[in-house]
Amino acid sequence: MIEQQEVGDPPAVHAEPRGAAVSRVHRSWLAARERALLTHLAARMPRAITPDHLTILGLCGALLCGVSYAMTAFSPRFLLLASFGLLINWFGDSLDGSLARYRAIERPQYGFFIDHTTDLLAQLCIFFGLGASPYMRFDMACVMLLSYWMASLYTFIRAVAVRVFQISYFGIGPTEIRLGLITYNLLLLTVGSLTVATPLGRLSLIDVSGIVIFTAVFLSLLLMVKNEGRRLAAIAALGERPALLAAPAARASAALTSVALATSELATSALHGPILPTPAMPFDSGAAN
Repeated sequence: MIEQQEVGDPPAVHAEPRGAAVSRVHRSWLAARERALLTHLAARMPRAITPDHLTILGLCGALLCGVSYAMTAFSPRFLLLASFGLLINWFGDSLDGSLARYRAIERPQYGFFIDHTTDLLAQLCIFFGLGASPYMRFDMACVMLLSYWMASLYTFIRAVAVRVFQISYFGIGPTEIRLGLITYNLLLLTVGSLTVATPLGRLSLIDVSGIVIFTAVFLSLLLMVKNEGRRLAAIAALGERPALLAAPAARASAALTSVALATSELATSALHGPILPTPAMPFDSGAAN
């Protein structure tokens, strides 16, 4: 369940320290319509249903999807059940955080941990099931899963570094990925699996897509790391410059203060004579008797 503060939402009051707050940025192609739909559903969700229930439901949907993909070895009709599992996964995984924000019961640290732990398990279920199906090679399913994890790890690292949790890149987020898989499932049911001969053996359309996606994600990751690194280096340089300028100013101020004190003492001495220290009194211990 994602319970970070979302861009555009009113600020929420949390029990956790303010330093734990992370801005959640979601600007995918369908983000605006999806947010409106989720808000509509959250307002009508029965009070007995909690965000944790929806998180579990989303994980069950991913498990159903993975098992259904594997069962397509016996019948392609299981592709329909796999698509239904993706819809359940979207409903639970997307609505849990929206429901928490709507009811103002966010728990940012707990929500972040539970949500992304279950996301990890859900991704394993979906892609391993897809790799076990006759429509995608297992190694290519692992390559596609690695592509997703590369983007996820960059998101987590950036969240720690700049306190921004970006869900979508280039207009593509988890919802768009689910819709892509559902579209491919329907294509398989209507047209069938299309394969091509390559130096890596016969590859299906989704196998080739996995290679293309991995290459695009890897090159994009390198570019984003380069740009973000330069931006953070520039911010660090701006932060160091005031400190470097402040040190000479502080030394100059101390020198002026010393000169002013010395001048004041010379003026007092010229008017009233030298200022002599007061002689210290002997310690009275009774020995003078």
